[in-house]
Amino acid sequence: MNEKAADKKRAPASISWKFLFSLIALAAIALLFVVSVFYHGASNVETFKSLGPWGDFAAGLLNPVLTFLSFIGVLVTIVLQRIELSESRLELERSADALEAQIRSINLQSFESTFFQMLSVHNSIVNSIDLVSSETSVTTNGRDCFRVFYTRLTKIYRDNEKKGQPKHGPSKILDVSYRVFWKDSQLELGHYFRFLYNFFRLIDESAEARPYHAKLIRSQLSDQELLILFYNCTSEQGKNFRKYAVKYEIFDNLPTVRLLHPTHADLIDRAAFGQNPMLTGRDVRMPNQERG
Repeated sequence: MNEKAADKKRAPASISWKFLFSLIALAAIALLFVVSVFYHGASNVETFKSLGPWGDFAAGLLNPVLTFLSFIGVLVTIVLQRIELSESRLELERSADALEAQIRSINLQSFESTFFQMLSVHNSIVNSIDLVSSETSVTTNGRDCFRVFYTRLTKIYRDNEKKGQPKHGPSKILDVSYRVFWKDSQLELGHYFRFLYNFFRLIDESAEARPYHAKLIRSQLSDQELLILFYNCTSEQGKNFRKYAVKYEIFDNLPTVRLLHPTHADLIDRAAFGQNPMLTGRDVRMPNQERG
């Protein structure tokens, strides 16, 4: 609550106090008048005896005065109640503001807890991936598996490139190559991609999410992970992930020099690359443009 809002809330109470002081002053004047009359009568009894008619007059005058004083008392009571209610309302508003701030803090703490738990699960999923070479029987574990995945995709793409050129362009060759790659690697990568999609979905749909949350996830992705994730986004299987790739600039650190073909960078909206220095000064076409 800013100072101007606080001043506005204090204004009614200030006005009420001024009104109350005015009523008390009027009551004091009326009381002083009554006391003066009685004092003058007590000190000049004989004079007052000859003033019988004046006594009737004074009695008739005192009745409305006393009634007025009673009315003043009622007004004072009402004003005091009004002031008390006003102060109670202000206190309730302050309590409501404090409660709202506390709720926001609790929600943020809850989100942070969920976020870091999911970050831990993501790393566990990566570490649980293992690949056994059919040729050497050597087992590759964790993030090193993405180097193997990228090598697989590269080999498939180069083979299809030799067969498809010049009849088919880079995008068509990639489409065929990734479908073959996905068929062979879906068992290992399916869980990884689904979890990563829902991780970014959590951030996107949460009011407590901050820009650094997405950056923390991005910082966990190795170069090979980014390359595989990029090519998954260009495929039919990963089309739903593209909106998060663009919104959170997931390929800001993608090593574009390692793309299978330079024009592949055109397959995703330029915004997905953020401030990627490897694309600085490069004329990148938008996804709806004609590709060879």
